[in-house]
Amino acid sequence: MHRTGLTLIEILIAAVIGVAILGLIAAGLRSSSDSLRFVQNAQLLTEDLRNAGNLVSDYLSTAAFIYPPGTTLTIGSAGGYSVRNPRTNSNTWQIGLDPAIALLQPPRVEGGVEVVKFVMIYPLNRGWVVAQATGAENPGPDPANNDKWLLYIYERNLVVGSNRLPNGLPAIMPTTISDSSGNLLADYVQPGGFVVNFADCLGFDEEGLATPVPCPTTPPVPLRAEHSAVRVRFSLQGEIRQGGRDSRVPANPLRFEAAPRNLPQRLSEISLN
Repeated sequence: MHRTGLTLIEILIAAVIGVAILGLIAAGLRSSSDSLRFVQNAQLLTEDLRNAGNLVSDYLSTAAFIYPPGTTLTIGSAGGYSVRNPRTNSNTWQIGLDPAIALLQPPRVEGGVEVVKFVMIYPLNRGWVVAQATGAENPGPDPANNDKWLLYIYERNLVVGSNRLPNGLPAIMPTTISDSSGNLLADYVQPGGFVVNFADCLGFDEEGLATPVPCPTTPPVPLRAEHSAVRVRFSLQGEIRQGGRDSRVPANPLRFEAAPRNLPQRLSEISLN
């Protein structure tokens, strides 16, 4: 007589095989879910970096003065977390040495007072900001990415006063700008992933017409409108650690270049006499 049923051993073997198959299916679904989540995060990060780069380019395009390489700037307060230079652990930055862009926008009247807006773009350490910031200003804890950078923007309206040039800029460019704080512009920037290059600076020919010249090694003191940079190149590279590995987002840096259209065309525009 032949048996038509299954033995206990056969049932156990079938159960083990079934569990293994279900485990493989679950792992595959989990892997697919992780991959989909990474692709979505990568797309969002790339878009954030592109928007940040376009905003910085717009600021540069409308600038009336761009601080040249070698300029030392002090912004905010000494203890302010949103202005802390990762290189010096202070609120002092050196354009060219530190990855930063600083500029003045054209003069405008606000509240009956003529002002120029100072704008500076710079990186901060993500772990430092997470440990210091509160409320909506905190980008959110992510210990695996504490070493990453955040891109910040610092803005402050400055009263021009009576010591002004014909084009409305201050006669001497301010290098200490306090009484404000930075705001988050982009998250998950690769350490060293904000690279700034100053291609040319402002010069004037014998007839007093503006012409691009190589930026001097050391900026003149005092710093005046005729010492502005005239063309800036910069790139942004994101990076995020997920699943124990760092992934660059996007695969290649986003590159930008901008030249301000509000710089003086003639030396007479910025001459006091």
